[in-house]
Amino acid sequence: AVADLPERVQPEDRPVLAAVLSVLLETLVEKNDEKIVFAGAANLAAMDFSRSLRDVLEALEEQVVLMRLLGETGDSSTVTVRIGTENPDEGLRATSVVVADYGVGDKTLARLGVLGPTRMDYPGTMGAVRAVARYVGQILAGS
Repeated sequence: AVADLPERVQPEDRPVLAAVLSVLLETLVEKNDEKIVFAGAANLAAMDFSRSLRDVLEALEEQVVLMRLLGETGDSSTVTVRIGTENPDEGLRATSVVVADYGVGDKTLARLGVLGPTRMDYPGTMGAVRAVARYVGQILAGS
């Protein structure tokens, strides 16, 4: 149906429509299961980092670094915590990461986490990450 659309518009509009449809089809056909939703970077400015905040922000700009960091978490049924030098990327060595999986039933769909300074409230952060992951899983199971 999309391939026939250029024939339905005025001839002078066809090149523009063809370009738009090309991008649209490429986006729809592309199967990219690995996406990162990143929010709250401004909150890092208020944190106490022992090293440069610039190093942290540069590491976060690299989605490959975040994919690797989230992909190397442990057992999907637990909350994973990495503190300082346990983080594989040099730019994140002044941070800690708390990560939990969420999904429907036994099927893990995604991970969510919190990145902060090494001196964070670990029990509170772990509880919050676990609770949000469980809540998102319950929402997904209900839909």
